[in-house]
Amino acid sequence: MPGGGNSAPRVRWHRFPRGWRVGLAAEIDAPETAGEVLRLLGETLPADARPMAESRHRLDRVAVSLAGKPFDLAVKTYAPQARWRDALARLALAKAAHAFLAAERLHAAGVGTPAPVAVLEKWRGGKLLLSRFASVFLDNLTDLRVELDRLLSRDPPEAADIIALLETVAPAVKAFHDAGLLHCDLGNQNIALSPKEGGGWRVSFLDLNRARFVSDPSPAARGKDLARLDIPSDLRRCFFAMYHAGFDPPKAFTRAERREREAFDRHTALRPFRHPWRAWKNRNAPKEKRPPLGKDLWIWDERSAQPVQAYVSRERRKWMAAGNVLRAIPPLVFGGPALKLAERRAAEDLRSVVDLSRLGLSLDADSATWAVQKRFLAELEGNARIPLHLRVLHHQGPAGWERTARFAEELANEGHEVALSLVQSRAAVREPESWEKMLRDTLERTHAFAAAYFVCHAPNRTKWGIWDYRELARLVSPVRDLKARFPEAKFCAPGCIDFEPHALAAALSVLPEEPVFSALAHALYVDRRGDPDNTQGGYDTAKKIALLGAFAEKCRAIEGGKVVLTEVNWPLAGTGPWSPVTSPYETKGPRKNDPSVTETQYAIYMAKYIRTALSSKRVERLYWWRLAAHGFGLVDLPPDGSPPRARPAFDTFRNLVRQPVR
Repeated sequence: MPGGGNSAPRVRWHRFPRGWRVGLAAEIDAPETAGEVLRLLGETLPADARPMAESRHRLDRVAVSLAGKPFDLAVKTYAPQARWRDALARLALAKAAHAFLAAERLHAAGVGTPAPVAVLEKWRGGKLLLSRFASVFLDNLTDLRVELDRLLSRDPPEAADIIALLETVAPAVKAFHDAGLLHCDLGNQNIALSPKEGGGWRVSFLDLNRARFVSDPSPAARGKDLARLDIPSDLRRCFFAMYHAGFDPPKAFTRAERREREAFDRHTALRPFRHPWRAWKNRNAPKEKRPPLGKDLWIWDERSAQPVQAYVSRERRKWMAAGNVLRAIPPLVFGGPALKLAERRAAEDLRSVVDLSRLGLSLDADSATWAVQKRFLAELEGNARIPLHLRVLHHQGPAGWERTARFAEELANEGHEVALSLVQSRAAVREPESWEKMLRDTLERTHAFAAAYFVCHAPNRTKWGIWDYRELARLVSPVRDLKARFPEAKFCAPGCIDFEPHALAAALSVLPEEPVFSALAHALYVDRRGDPDNTQGGYDTAKKIALLGAFAEKCRAIEGGKVVLTEVNWPLAGTGPWSPVTSPYETKGPRKNDPSVTETQYAIYMAKYIRTALSSKRVERLYWWRLAAHGFGLVDLPPDGSPPRARPAFDTFRNLVRQPVR
């Protein structure tokens, strides 16, 4: 490896009159070749040189013949610099020589970078008059910045594609460091990508003139070097785990990266003061289109059938509305005693026999797996007809809405009761006319047979697109007009998830004052408690349902004090990013508070949960989520393409729905 160790290696210079010197790659290193390089790339470039970029430094594409071989070169000409920088370059290395030697080290280590060919410098006394670096030109280059922006700009972005890109880049960055270099300017734009023939990307590193030669960079040095990567923070967390072969990074790495990122952010914030003229030009330049960021970045993960968080919780808290918490105070403080009495009534409102006819099942409106789902559904049912549930997903657009309505109609024609969830995305909040169109189109197509509509999903989870409960109020507001137009339609809301009474109280507070909903819709997961009999704040599953019933009874927007449990399951261990708790990327090593269960535990917990929930008269319906999914379904859909497989919970569910009604 050229120039091992921490000190910068040296260029083997060929010296010429008038202050010229030329360094060459080892395979063409000869005095006569150096003369050719000086003649072709010296004072002026050939007339047929094609400019590729010109800002402070200039980049040209040049075709030449050296040592009897044709070369297609990218030639970078560095701009003149201050005298004090020339003095430093005289003592150490100028930018072109620095980039040349760094590229040699990477090339020798098998790390992607344009192969170095030559470096030229012209000196007059202590002044560097010209500095050029020539490398092999790489065609069809893009970079991490462009490709990540492209993926994040999709409508919506797909988590699996983003993760695949990061999984390609992260090991390449580690190989860069393992080669004995720190880049010191490793922004997304300096990680070049070129497409491979069979798909995927080849990674190369550019702009090496600031690189430091370090034989074995420490974890802190590596973390510091990665602080300029522009990746949303939770995806960056995944990237750092990928860099460490799937494991969480060392604390020294994390600490150094965070400190350097904060320092760089401060440095960036001061840029208008340091470079006012450049800042003014940038403000008045045409704005390039960038993907939505912050609250508006919404990423869908098809594998786990949910959106994924783009940002860590520390950043998300900055964007959440303080009113979300404040809204919960009046109903809980002033309505607390009445709510407690209603909870006691709901707890006593039990059936003498568990009514399993109220047990339903969710299907996925996916054309690729629909026939498989229908086959397993037939095996479950026998002669009975299970109530079914489908999601209408806003992010799928009109084609997806129409497909879901078509599948729902197909099920209704076969004798099933069908309910539909109307699920928002962040775009639904930004573009309310699109959300209203989805509601109108769905109602027009399905109102004649749909048993119920569940309006909005998980408004107490920002990853589903709602950051302020006022946004929830706007999303449910079209229900009044829809109810007037389709008086037979039944609507349920607000669709909160998990057991968070304060969040539910706040969500209910923004619903209309008049009764427009026929039941309280809620996705009551208890997976992080394990067994359904385990408690959370003193509440087991039965008590949680009683409290939901009390909320439904006391909310003026809901008639009848009924509850529909729209979703529940347990995540399955060993299913990687297809599991809701490990998507979009599963790290290795020990996991804290992992709620994942075995397939046998899943079946046991499911039966216990169903019997507990359906013993309450307040529960109008319970829909299990869902029939087929690799990470959480009754039926396994293996991602490797092997045949679908019924899990133990499939047989348990079949035994439950086939029990005779007494």
